[in-house]
Amino acid sequence: MATLATLRDRRDALEDAIASGVMSITVDGQSTSFASIADRQSTLNRINREIERCTGQPSKRPRAAQVNMGNFTP
Repeated sequence: MATLATLRDRRDALEDAIASGVMSITVDGQSTSFASIADRQSTLNRINREIERCTGQPSKRPRAAQVNMGNFTP
């Protein structure tokens, strides 16, 4: 398992890569190449969840909204 510092370094490098359009990153001498934008985003999400787990932060849950349309009839 990676240390918290390494996870944060990977996250920062990946965020920079996403922002600049780069398809590979190198952290601590270890290179990783990504096949797609979705692959980079999926990896970033996984790293963020791991950081949350390591730091004891609660995971962020999507919020639901309820819309009341009144007495709408088609």
